[in-house]
Amino acid sequence: MTYCIPEVSEQASLELDDSLRIGRGNKRDCYIHPDDDGQCIKVARHLDRWEECQEQSIVEWYYINHLKARCVPLTHLIDCYGWVNTQYGPGLAMERIQEDSGVSALTLRQALQQGRLNRFQVQGMLDELKTWVTKYAIVIADLNTDNLMVRNNEDGAIFVMVDGFGSRKADWKFTLYQRCLPFSRLKTKRQWERQEVTLFQTVDEILA
Repeated sequence: MTYCIPEVSEQASLELDDSLRIGRGNKRDCYIHPDDDGQCIKVARHLDRWEECQEQSIVEWYYINHLKARCVPLTHLIDCYGWVNTQYGPGLAMERIQEDSGVSALTLRQALQQGRLNRFQVQGMLDELKTWVTKYAIVIADLNTDNLMVRNNEDGAIFVMVDGFGSRKADWKFTLYQRCLPFSRLKTKRQWERQEVTLFQTVDEILA
């Protein structure tokens, strides 16, 4: 199966300026949607490596739609709304996790740095996330303190994955993850322990 970005060139181009940027990764920048602050837009950061920088967005687009087709509740995952046109090329519009005040929710790293969470709370929230990914055979490619955001609801705080899910590449393995759920569940089960150990190494460093 070939994975590609839908054509969006006929759409009006959204202007994304530095005042709207809320995140920067190695390959993508994230901006608040200029017309809807409940959404964010992920765009390629390096135009000279455009295809490489867009690959994770392509994975997220196809994987979230795959989960929706399976009627998986996106309790611990941001929603995806589709592709938009920007001055940086196609961007992926996604749910923006916010606090009641309207500001962006904190990443796990930020919540730890601000003293909003302790190690015991992190373990409980992580156990809840693990139960969800295991039940619905969600593939977690990169579990780290920057890919987890903290969403507060009536029942307390939960983790929401904003990056690092589905696969690292849109290749044949990614297709297999979608078509063979026992394989996806086994992959995440095998990798979870290793990724959890690495995550808590970072957690302990921040809390030290």
